[in-house]
Amino acid sequence: MNGDGRVVVHTVGSLLAIIANSIQDALRILMFADKRAWASPEFEQLRLLEETLDEAKRDFQELPALVNGRFYYENDQQADSLDELRELCTRFQQHSQDLKCWVRAGGPIEPDWAAETRWLRRELHRAQCRAVRRIHDDLEESSSRPRCLGALLVRRSQQRHHYNPPQPSQPPPHLEGGVSTTTATTTTQPNSILNGEIAACNATGKFQRLGPGNRDIAFVCDFCDGFLVWEDLRSMPSARQHASASPTDTFENWAATGFTHPRSHSHSSQYPPAAGQDSSVELEDRSSSSNFRSIPGQTIGRRLDTEAETELKGEEKTIIFPPIAIGNHLPPEPGEWQAPLLCPLCDEYYYEEQGDDGMDRMRYTQDERGFESVAMLQEHLEWSHASLIPSLANVASKSSSCEVM
Repeated sequence: MNGDGRVVVHTVGSLLAIIANSIQDALRILMFADKRAWASPEFEQLRLLEETLDEAKRDFQELPALVNGRFYYENDQQADSLDELRELCTRFQQHSQDLKCWVRAGGPIEPDWAAETRWLRRELHRAQCRAVRRIHDDLEESSSRPRCLGALLVRRSQQRHHYNPPQPSQPPPHLEGGVSTTTATTTTQPNSILNGEIAACNATGKFQRLGPGNRDIAFVCDFCDGFLVWEDLRSMPSARQHASASPTDTFENWAATGFTHPRSHSHSSQYPPAAGQDSSVELEDRSSSSNFRSIPGQTIGRRLDTEAETELKGEEKTIIFPPIAIGNHLPPEPGEWQAPLLCPLCDEYYYEEQGDDGMDRMRYTQDERGFESVAMLQEHLEWSHASLIPSLANVASKSSSCEVM
């Protein structure tokens, strides 16, 4: 209810307009403020507000296209979306008021305000993504549990990108001591679809450190707030173990190679500290990560014996290539934080069944609850689809030996 007693019915569009006005008010007063005494923190604050407004406008223009246009988005009144945006309205209005009071009073700017602006920008983006995902879920006519909208965006990037002719493989970049944080692919990578997958993943959510000692890497989806966790992983590989022969092999080549944390150097001073949940891990278009560096002042040979290499690099391990997991996750159940996953290979599996007029081609139906974690999906892939990956052929032969009986 407003000041004159009328009941105000808010929508996603009206609340976003209030937030945009708050940002514009803060920008306006900073633009016309006396800047003669300003230093870099003050100009940084101005830049952050401009970027926040630009990103909010870009999201407002691009996200509605995912749900059949702006009409559904602007007029949406789902309670969860409105509650999140109302809270952000209050935070942005208070943030704008703090900046106005500071301009009037003068003096150095509060250093915490820049961090608050970054946080508000991030939360506004995520709130808009979640609002669009809720609309998408309501518009879905399928009776089965739909994939997260963020997962569908990654799958679309995998399906629409065609392979470029294979490029000569480059040797893996080495760190200062000659030890790379990730392994090189054994063959050439088709760059077009790989870059499209990675760009879609980074646009859908964020990688960050997680778990005791920040030993795990998690992907947090902006659209559903679901977590996908890779346990005991030093860096996130950005290439598959094996190149695909055709676009249809995208899901079959699900494996990538990573390294566990070194046993003797996993959390020593030679590695940058991981500052809780804000410690991010960018999935980059290359086979090394900048999140770790080699031991300064120590010369490490390029060829190490197995034990010494394990001590420094960690043990090699096969994991699910991140775009495969991200493109097949479901929104978490209410009250849960981990996003379940569907198997991309079972999803495309067909079998023949005797019908009235002959053999009918039937599509295999997965359990719509999915697999509870990335580890459980990987266990299923290794036991049920290991023959697709050459490096897991031995596992496949052992697991299928019972077929002879």
